[in-house]
Amino acid sequence: MIAVLTLACTSEIELDQPYYEPKIVVDGYIETGQFAHVYLTWSSPFLTQYDSASIRATFINNATLTLTTATGDSEVMTLFRNNAFFPPFVYRTTRLKGEEGGTYTLTVNYKGKQVTATTTLPAVPTLGDLIMEPVSDTTGYLLAEVQAAATQPTYLFIQTKSQLANDNYHPSRIPVMLLEPSDPPLMKRLSVFRSPATNLRLLDTLSTFYDEWPFQLFALEDTVMVKIGAIDETSFDILKSLFVDQAIRNNPFAFNTAGIVTNIQGGIGRWTGIATAPARLYIGHP
Repeated sequence: MIAVLTLACTSEIELDQPYYEPKIVVDGYIETGQFAHVYLTWSSPFLTQYDSASIRATFINNATLTLTTATGDSEVMTLFRNNAFFPPFVYRTTRLKGEEGGTYTLTVNYKGKQVTATTTLPAVPTLGDLIMEPVSDTTGYLLAEVQAAATQPTYLFIQTKSQLANDNYHPSRIPVMLLEPSDPPLMKRLSVFRSPATNLRLLDTLSTFYDEWPFQLFALEDTVMVKIGAIDETSFDILKSLFVDQAIRNNPFAFNTAGIVTNIQGGIGRWTGIATAPARLYIGHP
């Protein structure tokens, strides 16, 4: 036993990275009334040691991206720089916007490789009020009213924006929810949870007003905007798998045995349609 322990303490273990063929990673979405946004990178093997040069090498900045609608209308997307996100390069449409009930196919061509994906925008959900239920003199729970459909499930994607946290719209802590059908359609109250100002492209969160707060609570003095959109079942499965994986990576005792779902043919990632309702606003008070 001592010999084994000594050997374990003194020997260096070298792990060899097996051959790995990088894949094109797509992180893209299109919302109702908004231009399409797509971020492109190369995937990296698990044992990669990252520095600024290796990270920059994953950016794909000269691909040809084409967005095509179900009616055959198409547009070649344009590359823009956006330093608020990582990677800081985003492909966007400048003419085509998402429409309720539309189907959108994304085609990426780069160095002889082609990846494709298709997504749909369901009906925009019907929202009620955004309600703050106080639990103390300074804190409360935030609830959003959403109407359930009569005959089919509604898959929801929830984003928040807080004035006190000084953040942009980003997924809530539980960003995807399934609303079961209700006949007749009924308004249902859903809990809206805070999350750090991050997204699927950022590795580190930012320090904010809420650093030491339980994620269930908002400050009564905060002003909060909530965006709720409907997504199709495929997008729901993809986003759920991504955020479950993100949660598991923050837990050293958990493992993701289910993997991450993708709708990218020839690559990995997600291409998501979001039928977003007008944002709801809670205005805080001292």
